[in-house]
Amino acid sequence: MSESIHPENFIRGFRESSPYIHRFRGKTFVIVFGGEVVADGSIMSIASDIALLRSLGIGVVLVSGADPQIDERLKNAGITFSRTWAGPVVSREAVPDILRAVGEVRFSVEAALSRGVTDSPMSGAEVRVASGNLVISRPLGVIDGVDHHFYGTPRHIRVESVRRFLDDGMVVLLPPLGVSLSGDMFLLSPEDVAQETAIALSATKVLFLVDEPILKELPQGNGREFSDRDVALLLSGRSAMRASWKILLERASKMIGAGVERVHFVDRHRDGALLLELFTQDGCGILVSSDPFEEIRPASPSDVPGILDLIRPLETKGILVDRTREAVETDISRYAVTHRDGKIVACAALYPYPDERKGELACLAVHPEYRKAGRATHLLSWFEKKALSQGLDRLFVLSTQSREWFVERGFMLSGVDELPLERKKSYSPIRKSHILIKKLDPKGSGSV
Repeated sequence: MSESIHPENFIRGFRESSPYIHRFRGKTFVIVFGGEVVADGSIMSIASDIALLRSLGIGVVLVSGADPQIDERLKNAGITFSRTWAGPVVSREAVPDILRAVGEVRFSVEAALSRGVTDSPMSGAEVRVASGNLVISRPLGVIDGVDHHFYGTPRHIRVESVRRFLDDGMVVLLPPLGVSLSGDMFLLSPEDVAQETAIALSATKVLFLVDEPILKELPQGNGREFSDRDVALLLSGRSAMRASWKILLERASKMIGAGVERVHFVDRHRDGALLLELFTQDGCGILVSSDPFEEIRPASPSDVPGILDLIRPLETKGILVDRTREAVETDISRYAVTHRDGKIVACAALYPYPDERKGELACLAVHPEYRKAGRATHLLSWFEKKALSQGLDRLFVLSTQSREWFVERGFMLSGVDELPLERKKSYSPIRKSHILIKKLDPKGSGSV
């Protein structure tokens, strides 16, 4: 083991990754990258990560680009290569150099995946690569009066052949080329190939290895996860994002709508980015999914262990009242949790007193690693709406250490006399909890 990795950190990280290892076994991932990873040599480390994915029982389809190699060969040959908004205009004389450039990338990727040097990450991997005429294409044709000649678009993917290769344990490599039924070869957009392949295979994930960190071009406050609804709203509004990113997000939304579970954008310059994105709780890239990566939902009995893990440290510090497992199980219908990719990161409970139209917000807790990101505020808002839906018009809390936080959110200090009669009976003067109450606004969920 490397001296730079502390054994305890390694064990902790390995354990954190285990749910994902089980979840991803037998799934299919489509990974998209440009010819830049071959040009700068980063394909070597990426290949090691791909080999690891394959060893974990994940089906891997690679879709490669070759823009730098194509541009260089055409420049050396003195061939002009114009582009329109729809794609490059590929003349017949450019085709031989394009085929050589794409072949260069293909063989470099295959060579990187075939390494087996002792003491290297690829030692013993024995990755087998399948490629060939798996993408049937057609010419793009004339767009806005411009004939794109030998630039095309995928017509269909030979899905059964791809699946047979994957079932046989092979990595499938799809270059940005397609053959037509007439026997012609067409240059394709790797993004087009990836999109059609992922949809045809019903892939679980599509991962784009990209140059620019997309997070910097997205509106602040959205975090790193977006639902397809978020993307639709983002694209419908005015945004300073460059056109290339808008196109990628549109592709992601289309793939999600066609059944792909998640689309990721990962910085290709970061070593191990694929593994960090796939096997850690928070990843390192941008995620687009059909369902929110993080959501607030009513708790279920299976959430009890996660709730207890969350509140125990706060009970030890005296911030929350001690609750037994039986008490949480009995009251589980009163709880809601913030669920983040299989992990409970926040919780709270609502105890209604309908006769007095009041409700108690209790057991509000957020995991230490996920604080200062508005999760407690979102939970509070969720429960305010729930209280209103139950006909309550006031929400109260008992707090020993969070008085200011509640005051900032519309609560006012109050006294024991404001508590419902039944709650007065169980109020403990020994804890000296602050009593705060908020009048709810039926038109919003804020204070009046």
